[in-house]
Amino acid sequence: MIELSRRQKACLRYLCRREGYVTTALLAHHLGVSERTVRSDLGVVEAYARELGADLERVPGLGVRVLAGDAGRAALLAALDEPDTAFPDREDRVVAAAVLLLVRPTVTFQQIAELCGVSRQTVVAQCDDVAAFFGASGIELCREQGVGSFLRGPELEMRHCLTRLVTREDTRDVARPIARRELAPDHLERAERLVSDVERLQGASFVDGDALVISLAYAIGRVAAGRVVAESDVVPQPLPASGGDAAGTQDDLFLRSLRDLLREVFDLPREQRYAGSLVFAQRTTNVGAMHRVSAATDDEAARISRDLIAALRELHVIDEGALQHLIDGLTAHLRAAIYRCRNDIQVESELPSQLMVSISLLYDFTREQMRLAERRYGISLNEAEVAYVAMYLDAIYESSARDSVVLKVLFVCPFGLASSSVLMTRLSYALAECTVIGPMTEGEARDYVARNPVDLVVSTTDCRLPDIPVVTVDPLLGQSEMERVKSRIMQLSYSKICSYFLRSYATPGEGGDVVHHVRDFVRPEDVRVGVDCDDWREAIRLAACPLLARGLVGQRYVDRMISAVEDYGPYMVLTPRTAYVHAGMADGARENCASVLVLSHDIPFGPHGEKRVRCIVVLGIHDAERSLLLGLAPIFERDQTIRALERPGLTVSELLDQHD
Repeated sequence: MIELSRRQKACLRYLCRREGYVTTALLAHHLGVSERTVRSDLGVVEAYARELGADLERVPGLGVRVLAGDAGRAALLAALDEPDTAFPDREDRVVAAAVLLLVRPTVTFQQIAELCGVSRQTVVAQCDDVAAFFGASGIELCREQGVGSFLRGPELEMRHCLTRLVTREDTRDVARPIARRELAPDHLERAERLVSDVERLQGASFVDGDALVISLAYAIGRVAAGRVVAESDVVPQPLPASGGDAAGTQDDLFLRSLRDLLREVFDLPREQRYAGSLVFAQRTTNVGAMHRVSAATDDEAARISRDLIAALRELHVIDEGALQHLIDGLTAHLRAAIYRCRNDIQVESELPSQLMVSISLLYDFTREQMRLAERRYGISLNEAEVAYVAMYLDAIYESSARDSVVLKVLFVCPFGLASSSVLMTRLSYALAECTVIGPMTEGEARDYVARNPVDLVVSTTDCRLPDIPVVTVDPLLGQSEMERVKSRIMQLSYSKICSYFLRSYATPGEGGDVVHHVRDFVRPEDVRVGVDCDDWREAIRLAACPLLARGLVGQRYVDRMISAVEDYGPYMVLTPRTAYVHAGMADGARENCASVLVLSHDIPFGPHGEKRVRCIVVLGIHDAERSLLLGLAPIFERDQTIRALERPGLTVSELLDQHD
């Protein structure tokens, strides 16, 4: 049986979850390696897939895809999820050796070699990598002739080290199976029982209960071996009970019950505090008693939550009564995030990179508001924590603004009353959240749209109406046709709520009459107009050229922008015919910067050409200090700017003069 490396497994998982072809460039970006490495890996991956009855199809110019039905793909994914029995990757061997050293009193090179499926010499050659890994945490890797290797260092750092290994996305797949095999079964059983009891007590499940079980089992084992947290170590305190000195509140009862559960497992108060810190650091699937506090509580989290809702209220009326469950969830997350921040417990997630694309405006708005909160309260939440806050604010805003952005869909059908009525009924039922008008003939539709705003036309004929998107469907309106209509509705709904947000955001408040121009955000030398280009990828490269030439962004940043569109679709078309493309803060922009490319004609944008654009705005994102997106998007949302982009003789100076 062929053994795949972790990277090769990740490659095959990615291919299994994609229906179409995937280019080697996209695979290289996803895996963080070169295209040459991907091409080398694909040979091994293909042989592995064939052993399991599947195959890979490679087509020049298109890419590679898995040839297997649903059952075949499921079998491949199940096989990939089986625990590794060997670790050919160098990075994986460091993780495997680290877990073994943390759990066992002493470890020999031969034991590590047998675990990793490599020679003893390979392990010896990599010993410095393992020592450097522990050295970063203040832990010394010691070796004793004839005995083996062991660790020496602060107990708290040892425990933090294992928790990080079983929690981090890049190490947990290797670390968890080894830790579970090495930890004593009775310690794991006690930890699992404790986690289950806490979940029942709080009425909510932990998002990553497995990592919590392993961390608690490790702590139980360390205490049993006489390795306890030192009195001098700074052990995080559990969240305080709400309600001040008042006794008998529901929150006090929960904390007392939690304390009793911890006492059953850990005798020493400092060990109870350590276990409590592990519990409180874990996110839950909903707002449980652990993070729920009484309405009277007025801590930092509650005040920040109120400030955020007040900022949203400046944009739209918020029905706090109907959305209280979301507001409670926001406050609970902030409370846990502040606790994690002040106890140096880092949450890692891919959410920031996803949300920067899928809800760009609310994400930037959240970062802007959180900067104010951080300065006011002396906290500094990482990007993953802020991303969760952005999700709550987006849900609250979209729920509140839904009635203001209802789409109007016009149904055009030339058939008789009976057939058109049936189709109209089906359409109205499927698009319950839209206002569906019709049925009308094409002539009637032209008269109607001349007098009334319409967002989408669904037609059973090849109907063309100026400036209004038309989806042509089969008269029977089958399931596939309906899915196509719904997909278009989702895109238009997102565009409409973006426009609504930008109009609200750009509306000056009391005494606010400051006008912002494009030149306030973009330098003249970073603007190009009237450029001929037919490919959206090449358009992004051309738009980024001025920033690339001055070294403000690197080639990696440009590649990441293109990959973001390939991965997530054309979500970045936030205003009519303008795409705002960017990568993440970790992708190498030297400073916050922007460039603009105006094309000579509209081009299809996105992997499937879902939207048409005339303008590409490249945003170099270095930090969260200033949102160029929230500065530029309200300008490009305005009708006068949209009309200016269409003018054949548009000059750089005219574009820079556009304002909000």
